[in-house]
Amino acid sequence: MGKRKLHGVTYFQCDWTGLPMRTSNCYMPTWNEAGKLVKHGSYCNWESVVAHVIHDNAWKGVHGTSEQEAEERIRKVREYVNNLVGTVVEPAPHYTKLAWFCRDSPTIHSPQDFHEACVNSATPVVAVRLLADGSAHEVICVSDQVKARFAAFLTRPFNLHGPLHEPQSFQTMRKKHRERDLTVFYWPFKNGLPFNQTASNIFKMQIYGDCLLVEQTKEPCFLPRERYVNFHLTHYIEQFTSKKRPHHYPDAVDTAEYAELKAEMQESLLAMESVSSSSAALPTDLAKASVLPPADGRELAGLLKQTGVVPPPPAKKAKV
Repeated sequence: MGKRKLHGVTYFQCDWTGLPMRTSNCYMPTWNEAGKLVKHGSYCNWESVVAHVIHDNAWKGVHGTSEQEAEERIRKVREYVNNLVGTVVEPAPHYTKLAWFCRDSPTIHSPQDFHEACVNSATPVVAVRLLADGSAHEVICVSDQVKARFAAFLTRPFNLHGPLHEPQSFQTMRKKHRERDLTVFYWPFKNGLPFNQTASNIFKMQIYGDCLLVEQTKEPCFLPRERYVNFHLTHYIEQFTSKKRPHHYPDAVDTAEYAELKAEMQESLLAMESVSSSSAALPTDLAKASVLPPADGRELAGLLKQTGVVPPPPAKKAKV
């Protein structure tokens, strides 16, 4: 459907749902004969892209497309979208279930319903739980969880029980993944929880108790969305632990051997110093030596003759 203009306003229409959008948002990836990526279409989210390419599979064999070519296209598009988002993207509801396409018992009656159906179809993701003692391990969460449900993976303070209390969160930007943010869930109050020194040093703030680290995408969507993707323990070790590795020297000596070698080097240096300073004299004795008087003109002229230079004749005295 593409780009449209109505009443002097430019907007885009989703090629799967027909919903109007202010921007083009997602696209259908295709590849030309040279293997270069070409972007086509406008979609309200990546779930709609996956649903559309699967729907095209129903037309395999039409227009000269074989079954293998159609399946290979679906595999390639889904692999591209999954790598781009960071998790497995499930297809959106079929367009025949939308009220503006189907008059007989539709299941989705509004864009918000369609958005919630796409969010609820998300797959579980892996997060890292950083304990107060500094240890870390992976936990499996559901990607559409809200803050209240993330609390199940955190040690709840004794006075914050009940559905009204939710853990707080903040996001940190990283240079490696500009399209994703790292979201940290934690309890903002002390309330008897031990001080988490490791998390406090990493995020430069005081954190008590456990905290949960999970990645969140910054993907385009026609409605505001929070999608959490996998953040493995290997990612945590790579990004937040020391990257300095001790160098291994096969010919290195241990502490006892080093002390013995040091003593031998000091002894040899002291012996060399005593030999070199045996013929030295004190500065006070050198100051008592006779001072050589300056040379007169005759001596300087004799030195010039020895070098083969003829000295100038003496100047004549002026008559008075």
